[in-house]
Amino acid sequence: MPTRDKIIQELEKNKGVFISGEELAKRCNVSRNAVWKNINELKKNGYSIRSVNNRGYMLEKESDIISKSGVILYLLKDPLYETAKDNTERIFVYEELDSTNTEAKRNLFFSDRHMINKTVIIAKKQTAGIGHRGSDFASPDGGIYLSMILEPDKIKSKDIRITETVALAVSRVIERLFKVKTEKREDDSIYFGDGKIAGILTEGISDLETGIYSNYIIGIGIRMDLLQRQNSYDIKKNEVIAEIIKELDKQI
Repeated sequence: MPTRDKIIQELEKNKGVFISGEELAKRCNVSRNAVWKNINELKKNGYSIRSVNNRGYMLEKESDIISKSGVILYLLKDPLYETAKDNTERIFVYEELDSTNTEAKRNLFFSDRHMINKTVIIAKKQTAGIGHRGSDFASPDGGIYLSMILEPDKIKSKDIRITETVALAVSRVIERLFKVKTEKREDDSIYFGDGKIAGILTEGISDLETGIYSNYIIGIGIRMDLLQRQNSYDIKKNEVIAEIIKELDKQI
């Protein structure tokens, strides 16, 4: 794991508590100077980190930046989630992508990176998000944008309606965490009141000659700003992503 990710992991574990530079260096097996350099880079990237002489560094409780370490920490908090440790190799987080679905397809076709079943690709921002029927999906910084790769022969039931199942799973997570009532509409978009808070897009990868699907790619986009604006629950994006991964693991 890169030093940056190790430091994020330690800060996320101890959010709201100061950790000395010496202790961080020890836990991450790096020099104190390396800690200092990485902390400064994290601050430039938007992390709310307090630095105080003789106390060390503290990630503010209100910090809400998506990270692989943050997602995994929420997965590991659930003692009943037996496959949490296996997820570390199938979660990829990017600062920016054109589209998480497009990145999933690139990796399936052109990369030597082995994308296994239920690989999750997450972007903090999309520049060319894809909606239904090829429409644009607005994806500003602050939302949740992720795609999950599925292998058809590993789906739990052949009769499952993937997009509908995913939409219901996302709805359950939102309702459970934010204590709101959602509505799923015909295109499997999810609404809270009159506002669309989530969209689901499933794409299939098939052989042109046989028509057999080798993979499905599920795209999920969530308007966190609308959810956070209309209720007082302090729910972080890493927690929402972790809960969605767990819910999809159970359902698909």
